[in-house]
Amino acid sequence: MIIIMGVTGAGKSYFINRLAGREVVQEGADLDSCTQACQLIPITIGASKVLLIDTPGFDDTQRTDSEILTEIARILSCQYQLGVDLKGVIYIHRITDIRYSRSSVKTFEVFKKICGERALKNVLLITSRWGEVSQSIGSDRERQLKDRFWAYMLGRGSNISRFYGDRDSAIGLISQLLMKETAVLELQEELVDNGKRLSETSAGAYVSNNIDDMKKRYEEELASLEKLKLELRANDRAMKRQIQRDWEEEQLRLEKAQKEQVSLQRPVGTEVQEEIKKKRFKLSLLIPFIPSAISIMCMFVGIPPGVSGIFTSWMGIDDPGSDFSLSDLLSF
Repeated sequence: MIIIMGVTGAGKSYFINRLAGREVVQEGADLDSCTQACQLIPITIGASKVLLIDTPGFDDTQRTDSEILTEIARILSCQYQLGVDLKGVIYIHRITDIRYSRSSVKTFEVFKKICGERALKNVLLITSRWGEVSQSIGSDRERQLKDRFWAYMLGRGSNISRFYGDRDSAIGLISQLLMKETAVLELQEELVDNGKRLSETSAGAYVSNNIDDMKKRYEEELASLEKLKLELRANDRAMKRQIQRDWEEEQLRLEKAQKEQVSLQRPVGTEVQEEIKKKRFKLSLLIPFIPSAISIMCMFVGIPPGVSGIFTSWMGIDDPGSDFSLSDLLSF
């Protein structure tokens, strides 16, 4: 298995489609998030069968950071407990970005904490969209990434490469990871081996601290609106109504942030372990001819519509009389 990460619009889905040789996941035409949930895509590179996990960025336009981290934590816990080899993690960054944005910094920090220092040798940092910049501009930005933002990881065994947008380039990049030893990420050790709650992990604590900062801003805004309401004269009814609406919106944001922090208290590793036991028992009764580890992973992550038709042949199920389908798997 190989994980694909990066900010929204970096080209994760495009990269996966080049690897697959066809459009198996939807690509976004703008910077709105196209991948809103982790997706499992099977591909074959030479003699190697690979499961790619397409992940949403932590600047997702539809979902919160805690939701995305929880989903990534679940699939990583599942893969680790099932014994599926994790060859590494790919992080994709647009070379067209003029500066390293706040969302890029946040996503990259969570990414580093998910991996942990010992797994950095299994990390491949990829720059994309080289066809949209001149060679000199692209090389200058690449040098800044190497010297500043990515220096820590590169100094501890990570590699940096360019993705030129074609299938040969994509295959060459992923082949670098396929030759490596199996990786265990820090988040996996924390959740599964150490039994930590998600909020107690390095990645979870970082996301929780960001939520603390948001809560502080919302509380300050609420206090400011309360003060403004008291200062308004009695006849400023229209303004008071608007302030009340603003106050209610800020209150909702604060409550949502509080719920996010509560959701990070989950013992994800333990939850996944129990789910695996239940799913494995059902599979042994109903569809024993399918590799159980692959089947169970399918239940923990989304299957894009374009993948359904190729999954059975990828798993070596070529019995024309079989009534197996992915919808059967996902119905448990």
